[in-house]
Amino acid sequence: MKRIALAGFALLGLVAGAAAQTPPPAVVSFATIADMPTLKDTSKQDHFAVTLSDAQVVTNITVDCTAGRTELLIVRNDKACAIGGNGSIINPSNKQALPRTQYLGQYTVTADGSTDARTLSINYLAVGKVAPDTKQFGGSLNLKPELSSSGAAGLTQSVLKKITGDNTGPINNAVDTVDLNRLFIPSAGLPSDKGCTWSGNMVFAYQTYSWFMSLSADCNGKVYELKGNMPFTDTPGVEGQTQYDLTLTLPSTELVGDDALFATTDENADLFASVDGITGSIIMKNSNNVTVTVDGEKITTPMKVEASGSLSGTNVPLEVVRSFATLIGMLPSTFFGA
Repeated sequence: MKRIALAGFALLGLVAGAAAQTPPPAVVSFATIADMPTLKDTSKQDHFAVTLSDAQVVTNITVDCTAGRTELLIVRNDKACAIGGNGSIINPSNKQALPRTQYLGQYTVTADGSTDARTLSINYLAVGKVAPDTKQFGGSLNLKPELSSSGAAGLTQSVLKKITGDNTGPINNAVDTVDLNRLFIPSAGLPSDKGCTWSGNMVFAYQTYSWFMSLSADCNGKVYELKGNMPFTDTPGVEGQTQYDLTLTLPSTELVGDDALFATTDENADLFASVDGITGSIIMKNSNNVTVTVDGEKITTPMKVEASGSLSGTNVPLEVVRSFATLIGMLPSTFFGA
């Protein structure tokens, strides 16, 4: 009996150890409130308050941007965005939030769209036995650049060719582009989180009002190749509300090359199957609409947006999903502004 009891305790210990090592769910809640008075008064600043939360970390980021205007997809005035905010890690034993990070710096979108991320950094406060530290962002971005990289140009060509067919020109060939040039986003505060370096391109096609993305994330020595789309649509039956629906997939034997950008199949059953990658939805409640001229076109756009939703990873760890959510959160003008 004693041997059986000891064996039982040993088994319980193994089960408990396995449970303790179970990774947290790769789900990040996303929320932002965007106030954009520069749409009517360029002497003011746009203010964005972003909250990212998951089972391990809660981060609050503020972004304050000057007006910066565009014409024919080209930034004509430098746009400066100041970054602030802080984050806390969650003690798994008692769920206490412990202050851990401080975000600071300013990035400037220059006339050609180039943006140096090295002007941003995170201060890490001492917690427990972990000493204080500072990490700098790395790499750069191009936001709606006048001279797109070859990668963005190639992605743009693939997108427009796919959505309009090979033989006819698009009704609207206007696009917004974002290049990620080894953009390093540091850890959100946990020593096990080493941060991620992002490369690749994102194209917003006005023909379909969709983002198309071809991205590579190098996180702690492992590379995640992610391709997919994020259409911007009106929420059915809800006035003044729009939404993003994200599908980013890892490489598979079924979706290869440019086809992975569009992530659709002919089999109805496959439409609802789970895929390896990052998926999610962000709902946007829009108010204070104004008519402005952006990129040479008159559009009606909200001055205030309240967005909320979540992003989930399937066979993609929480650190990668969190880093991608941080990327979206630090570019609020790109994804939630005009």
